[in-house]
Amino acid sequence: MANSDDSFSLSIKQENPTVPPPPPPPPTATPPPRETDLADEKNQSLLNSLRSTSLTPQEAQTCLRSLTNVMTSGEDEDAALFQEVISKLNESELKRMASLLTSKYDHYFLKIARNKNGSIHLQKLLGKSDDADTFFLAAIFRNFFNVMADEHAPYVAIQGMRVFSREKKRAMRDKILTYAVPLGCDQYGSIALNAIIRDVSFLYCSVALFDVVASKARFLSYSRYGNIVVQQVLKHCSLHSTRNIGVSLRGHYVELSFTEGGRYIVEKILERDETGVLVVTELLECGSDNLVSLATSEYGHFVVETALKVTRGVLFRGLVNKLKPFLPLLRTSPQSTTIAQILESVP
Repeated sequence: MANSDDSFSLSIKQENPTVPPPPPPPPTATPPPRETDLADEKNQSLLNSLRSTSLTPQEAQTCLRSLTNVMTSGEDEDAALFQEVISKLNESELKRMASLLTSKYDHYFLKIARNKNGSIHLQKLLGKSDDADTFFLAAIFRNFFNVMADEHAPYVAIQGMRVFSREKKRAMRDKILTYAVPLGCDQYGSIALNAIIRDVSFLYCSVALFDVVASKARFLSYSRYGNIVVQQVLKHCSLHSTRNIGVSLRGHYVELSFTEGGRYIVEKILERDETGVLVVTELLECGSDNLVSLATSEYGHFVVETALKVTRGVLFRGLVNKLKPFLPLLRTSPQSTTIAQILESVP
């Protein structure tokens, strides 16, 4: 009987095993802050710094670094943050911002201006406050050649020429005219000058710039980049400036015609009746061998072709008579076949 009770007890233990208690729940984790919260915090921190009238040197340095990072960033959220910040600043605060950006020997101003995104953001600050523009203009003037001869920074100065006050525009014009020749010979400086020459909104500057380029046309025409500036002036300037350039280059037309850039300048001068005579006269005065060398050269043949197409009367006949004895040679040169065809069509 005792054995029977023991078996019954064992059977119950097997059918009802002890269930262990459930494990304790894991500690509740703190959720990460939302990106919008972080952006708002960054926005407000930057705003507070820019609005403060009593930043310590360390706080000013921190603010400058943060502002520089935002302005040079290529991220959309930073662009939106910058736009929101400046939209909330009044003129006095914009002036303080400009003062801050142009402090530290313009280190941060130049760093931002030379950056593609930074240049775009700096341009958005110009024209909002005349007092702020005073700081920006002073920084541009302190570093004028370095700003204008950079890949991205010139567009800050050019935007200033659009939106500055009349007095500041005149100051910019005078500075451009002073530095026109060295800028014209620089890769990026020439691009900046060409942008001013092409834009009709800069007529208050470009008309005087045409005269400076005309007076230095000989020097600029032999420069790799200055040559392009002369071409741009010839494309957009008045007859007065074209004639001034034509007179400045007299005695150099044949030599320039042998070069890639020079031939474009000479052709532009040829295309106007009032100045074309200067070029054709020089072609007639040069030696026959030199003229034939020009007609069969890689670049010079374009000048001779243009001269034959646009010249009329006595000068045209003189050019034909000077070239015709060399017709057999002109027929065989791949560069001068068009010249030969023109000569053959003249009775």
